[in-house]
Amino acid sequence: MWIGHVAAGLVAKVFAPGVPLWLLILAGFLPDAIFFTLSLFRVESFQVHEELARRGGCFPYAADYPYSHSLVGIAVIGIALTAAYILLSDRNVKAKEAAALFSVVLSHFFLELPSHRPDIKLHPAEQSAHGAGLLDYSVADFIIEGALFLWALWVYATYAPLATKVGFKGAGQRSRLWLVVSFLLFQQAQFCFGRTPTDEVRWVHAPLYLSQILVNCMLIGRLEF
Repeated sequence: MWIGHVAAGLVAKVFAPGVPLWLLILAGFLPDAIFFTLSLFRVESFQVHEELARRGGCFPYAADYPYSHSLVGIAVIGIALTAAYILLSDRNVKAKEAAALFSVVLSHFFLELPSHRPDIKLHPAEQSAHGAGLLDYSVADFIIEGALFLWALWVYATYAPLATKVGFKGAGQRSRLWLVVSFLLFQQAQFCFGRTPTDEVRWVHAPLYLSQILVNCMLIGRLEF
């Protein structure tokens, strides 16, 4: 799953308007960001899977990510991010805001369950793996993730406090919203239908995905201001 992870952050903004939107978006992507970072240091890994690449489907990689993509690992990531935000924030963080931030991180696992091939675990030492394999069906994945993202964007645009939508509600700023929609749907199309440009995943694919995550956080965060 890719832009589907944006949905959790957009919906959470309705319940936690005081948490920066860019941070909520990062929270949804954080297990992926940690995975691609760990792959640079060979703590976790992924490589192009020739059979998957040949028959098509989204994200044609064989991945080993017991820490960043297990339920326990993602929960630890969520606790760490929430604790850091509470400690570093210059205001008193409400319990509802902390719960929302943690929930966005945790949602990563439950969104991966239907989409991933069987390669995610409940805890790092688990012998079996889980995943329903939606990634094998590119068209279906594109439609489902695109619809989930657009629905969440509608929820945010409709129900979040007006003060959190200044970045696209102001005069002459409506184009920002369409820029976000176009850019993310383009990413999802590339994720679902694109082909791997090279087999070098450590120094090419991982930095590219990390860059997309950072740009997404920055771009969507601009909707708030």
